[in-house]
Amino acid sequence: MPSRPKPTTSSAVLAPALAALAALVLSACSGTGSASDVAVATTPTLLNTATLRLPMQDYIPSTRQLSELGRAQRVLTAQCMARYGYRYRIPELPERPSEGGENGRRYGLTDPEAAASTGYGADEANQPAKPARPSMDAAETLVLSGSGNLDPKTLPKTQAEAEKSGRSDGEVNGKPVPVGGCTREGYLKLWMPAADSRDPMRVQDLDAEAYSRSRQDSRVVKATEAWTECMAKKGYHAKNPVSPQPELGLTPATFTSPEGVTAATADVGCKREVNLVGIWYSVESAYQNRLIEKNTELLRATRKQQDDALRLAAQLIAQAG
Repeated sequence: MPSRPKPTTSSAVLAPALAALAALVLSACSGTGSASDVAVATTPTLLNTATLRLPMQDYIPSTRQLSELGRAQRVLTAQCMARYGYRYRIPELPERPSEGGENGRRYGLTDPEAAASTGYGADEANQPAKPARPSMDAAETLVLSGSGNLDPKTLPKTQAEAEKSGRSDGEVNGKPVPVGGCTREGYLKLWMPAADSRDPMRVQDLDAEAYSRSRQDSRVVKATEAWTECMAKKGYHAKNPVSPQPELGLTPATFTSPEGVTAATADVGCKREVNLVGIWYSVESAYQNRLIEKNTELLRATRKQQDDALRLAAQLIAQAG
């Protein structure tokens, strides 16, 4: 989602964290959950998540769109910096394409071909590094990022509010610095321009909520337990199907090793055997649909706002060349 500048406090972004999941997944029967579980009409048989699309994705920018929006936000930051006599070089951030599509690792490794060839994937050390931040003096740093001494709860939430309030974050070259600096101004102008703008991170919060609820659903819990039992039969002891590498004694340096390939192949094979992906996907989709029904107005407004931001981004990128 948007690059929300400091000192604001952001919610968890982009896709739910693929962090430690407690005991989770089986019940190949689609609708046999506990009384507190969401209703699920059907449960497909699935494995590879490369082409999966969840309902909430209709309201979340794709990886490509996020890249465009990020560049546009940096263009707006550069325009702001120019008002103070500074030339802000727009950094070309390295793209980290999502493995296997937007939901490639949402439920852990699920691609049998990838498991057989590269195990759990390339070492993080081989990923492109972020460009070094250019050195700046105190005044330029203030213009870019603000003082950092403001209470996030009191910051203007929209660009309209920021302009109306007349507040500043200091003064440079005889001009007041926007609250939070040019970085925050760029964010607000793109993502939160009007007084009635909705926080785009709220959609990510709903996405994370559905993911959290799905992993606690009795059907997902049973399916994970079945996956764990399957792994045990193959000589592996793990309870976390999303990130089992630490439990398997693997480190990034050994993800692609013969040991990593063998473990990854077993992992994916067990996910296929217990239909973990099909169960989890159907359950999470149901939780997402329920949240969409409860937040229809918010999501429609956020999607319109996102469409406006994408149009502005295209204009800004074209002008910047």
